[in-house]
Amino acid sequence: MEKVLSAALYVLLIVIFVFSASLVVPVYRRYCRAQQEVAELDRALENRKNECMALREEVHDLEHKSSAVERVAREKFHYSRESEVVYLYTE
Repeated sequence: MEKVLSAALYVLLIVIFVFSASLVVPVYRRYCRAQQEVAELDRALENRKNECMALREEVHDLEHKSSAVERVAREKFHYSRESEVVYLYTE
């Protein structure tokens, strides 16, 4: 009788373990996916911060440095000085 009771307890323990595992595994998978998404969002945030910092530096340079204004005028609007000739190449 004691062996039957012991075997029944082991079976009950195994059933409880399997049931617990069936509840925990999906939650753990969701947690892992959420962690991956957080990591991706952190990388995207870092990229945006770097982009923002670069744009702030460019705005500061354009507000305070005439050489930056001249560079933009030459690159974007193809301006030149009076004695210069600009050649535009198209691919």
